[in-house]
Order: sequence, then structure tokens, then C-alpha cells
Amino acid sequence: MKNLSLLSTVAVFAAGSTLLQAHGPAHMHRESATLVNQATETDFGGMAGHEGHAHAGTSATGKNFREVEPAAREWGASLATGWESRHVHYGVNETGNSGAYVNELGVWVGNFVFNAWSGFGTGNEFQEWDFSVAYNLDLGPVFLLPGYNLRYTPGIVEAGHGDEHEEEHGEEHGDEHGEKHEDHGHAHNTVGNEVFLVVGTTVIPYVVPSAAFIWDLNNTPGAFLEFRLDGEVPVYKDVLVLEPYALMGINLGYNTRSYYGWNSFQFGIQAEWSVNEMVSVFGGVNYSIAMEAIEEIGQGNVAWASAGLRLNF
Repeated sequence: MKNLSLLSTVAVFAAGSTLLQAHGPAHMHRESATLVNQATETDFGGMAGHEGHAHAGTSATGKNFREVEPAAREWGASLATGWESRHVHYGVNETGNSGAYVNELGVWVGNFVFNAWSGFGTGNEFQEWDFSVAYNLDLGPVFLLPGYNLRYTPGIVEAGHGDEHEEEHGEEHGDEHGEKHEDHGHAHNTVGNEVFLVVGTTVIPYVVPSAAFIWDLNNTPGAFLEFRLDGEVPVYKDVLVLEPYALMGINLGYNTRSYYGWNSFQFGIQAEWSVNEMVSVFGGVNYSIAMEAIEEIGQGNVAWASAGLRLNF
């Protein structure tokens, strides 16, 4: 959940990511990070769009924001809309063989970052809403981003299982994700109350390493740990930027309780073209390699593409 730092937060609310790669806590440390980072830019550039990613603590030229004179800007906003061929949340393909239409609104005021994300399946019953808030703490070369995310999923494809998996295990799970589903080891709730903490550093030019810990209070023990590396490669001035990323996810009861450990390894790249200082378009490709936890719930590797439009205010 996508691109959506005063100096620091790396761009998940996300979910994976660019705008269309992830959402929620792990997505906020990229997406909302860019929002807050705009407070220190001399010119108001576009958001860098994904579990999908963002400017990652550097400007469009790859410089650390500590090299840029801060502007007297106290708030900012970004609105993005687009499509993804699959929706992958912490390694789980939640839309099966179909894609999703997604929207994201991010607003920062001072050190506070607010984010709203929604996704609707294109050819399936997938539907999800995420509402997040976080506060940026800048500790010199290190930043902290504590926050809260409300995840509401009134419609989801077999609680994250694809169409092909639904055919194979549909009788076991049932329509309401009941006891059979619980026996299969996949932990999922209709409403998730998630608290999270993102820790990272912006001392390395062009690259921002970070780690995010997510704990679902409605699903104890239901936690997830993600280590990620976000980059930014300016191709043509401030107009065209490439944003590669890689992340390693560790399941701590979030996706399944039958295995605690390696969840998935995900990587991808997104390109963003700034039409002007307010409008940009982006597109990317991503790949998630299933590890023990994802295999435990009957899923495998998945590749997907994303594209969208972003408005910056």
C-alpha cells in the first residue's frame, strides 16, 4: 500500500511498497514518509510512488534532506489512484487471479501523518479500508515512526487465498472463515487494530534501510516484522525517478500461527514521471517469493504490476 518524513520517515502505509504495493503500517514508513519530508524541501516536488515506495528520506536528486534548506511549510497532502494486477499484503495474495482498483489519501501536519487507503477487487469480492496515523520522531541520523492503523476488510478473497486456492480448499474454510479456517492456521480478522513502530536511518545517500514491527491487538499473538531497503535513482533531473526496493518479512503470528519465522522475500521497482509539480504518473513491477509461512497457508510466489496517477497539494 503506493507512494505514500520532517526529515525522516521512509515512505508503508503499506502494505509491501509504492502506493499500489502495500498499505497499512508497513506501507506508511514509505508513503507517509514522503509527505512529511516535503516539509523540508525548498521546492514542492511530487510524491514518489509502494509493499508495495517513496522518496525514502532523500530528495529527487538523491541528496539527504539534511542538505536542503527547510521551507516554511507546515502541511501537505497527496492523493493517488490506480490499479494493480494483484493485491499482496505481507506476502499474501488477497485478490487471487484478479486485480484491484486502489486509492490513497495522505496528509501531514507538522510531525503528524494521516493516511487513508482503500482497495476494491476488479473481478472478485476483495474490499479493504485502512486508516492510519503516525508521529515522526527525528533523532539525528535515526528516525522513529510510531503509529496506529485500523484495517477493515468487509470483503476479501478467502481471507487472502487466491481463486485457485479457493477451489482447492473452499469446503474447508467456509463462507465465514470459521473453525476450519482456523485449523488451517491462517490468522485473519474482519477488523484489525494494529499498532506499529518503524525505525530507520537517512545517513546513506540514495538508500534508506528501515525495519517495521506491526502488532494486531485483535489477533494476539499476531505480529509481523519487516526489514526493507528503499532506493531512489534520478534518471532525468527531477522529472523521472526510479525507485527500487527489497524487503524481508518475518511472520510472528500475523499470517499463520502454525509457523513462526520466514514469511516472504519481496522486491520490485517503480518509475515515476512528474508531469508538473502537482501531477505525476507512476508504474511498477513486483515479485514476492513465498517462504515457509506463506507456503503454510497454501500460497506460492506471485508477480504483479501497478500503475497510477498522483496529485500533490
